[in-house]
Amino acid sequence: MELFSKKLNKQEIFKRIGDISQLGGIKKYIFSDGVSSGMRAIDIKTPGGLDLTILPDRGMDISNFFYKSIPLCWKSSTRETSPSYYNNSGYEWLKTFFGGFLTTCGLLNTGPPNTDEGEELGLHGRISNISAYNVNTFDEWKDDEYCMFVEGRVREASVFGNKLELYRKVTVPVSEPKIIIEDTVENIGHKISPLMILYHINIGYPVIDENAELIEGKADVIPRDEEAKNGFKEFNRFSEPVKDYKEKVYYHDIESDSEGNSNIAIVNDSFNNKEGLGILLKFNKDNLPYLAQWKQLGTGEYVCGIEPCNNFAMGRKTERETGRLKFIEPGQKIKLRLEAVILKSNYEIKKLKQQFVNLN
Repeated sequence: MELFSKKLNKQEIFKRIGDISQLGGIKKYIFSDGVSSGMRAIDIKTPGGLDLTILPDRGMDISNFFYKSIPLCWKSSTRETSPSYYNNSGYEWLKTFFGGFLTTCGLLNTGPPNTDEGEELGLHGRISNISAYNVNTFDEWKDDEYCMFVEGRVREASVFGNKLELYRKVTVPVSEPKIIIEDTVENIGHKISPLMILYHINIGYPVIDENAELIEGKADVIPRDEEAKNGFKEFNRFSEPVKDYKEKVYYHDIESDSEGNSNIAIVNDSFNNKEGLGILLKFNKDNLPYLAQWKQLGTGEYVCGIEPCNNFAMGRKTERETGRLKFIEPGQKIKLRLEAVILKSNYEIKKLKQQFVNLN
């Protein structure tokens, strides 16, 4: 594999180190202070510059995400909050929404609070505030390539109600600045269940800044409401933070590439004296047909969400009425896959832009 711009095989690497932990590794620990107290956490560091934190007690979501000590995601003022503080009614979800790189929404509601067929549903569902079980970390050599893995299961179930289980596996290659998230949702109950899922990926400063830009493959872009329509001409551009900014949401239907993936990126070619920096997101089109873009350029809440989803995230009642609501049969398993790749330079950004031009 390639380390520090040098191609080395496994044997050559171990001639140069005493243990693989010299290059990076996995660290498990428990928070001991404040609203995070008692929560499990798993840190992964790679010699390629990635540094991330996975939270088993927050649905296996990802809070910190750095590349060479540069923060890539937005973190909210709630910090990583224990699920013991979670209240599933109304908009209470916002009081434990730490932002981070990934907050998973669902599995039975995404979008605003609503009442569907007599069931009261809070903002964005419960899955991110449920603790995982069978959490496991391991590493593996495949020929001369080394990867680290974290896996766990998160169950959202109720007596007489829907019973769904999410299995998540996060793969972090050592030689490349990227992560792969592979999820399998299974209906472990005995009746058909709604399935709503949205990957709330929150890109922040310094990727988001006044010269940043959203780029994507060929896509139809639909404003959610009048506020979004008013800003539609600049849906893919960003400004400095704006006091009292009103959020704008757009739904993207992005055509898939030859591998069945939809592709979208946020790039900042002015970063660090025009060195450039960006994040490319790939996700499977079959089971994640849409992407919600949450554009929030307020002071303190300065973030753009790029959120692959299987619905328009307008609440289960509305999605049912529009015919967009997805269902999962008893015993059925649905696989979902996302890949996040760091764009390290303007060379890589320009190369990706050209690929998108060719697609369009």
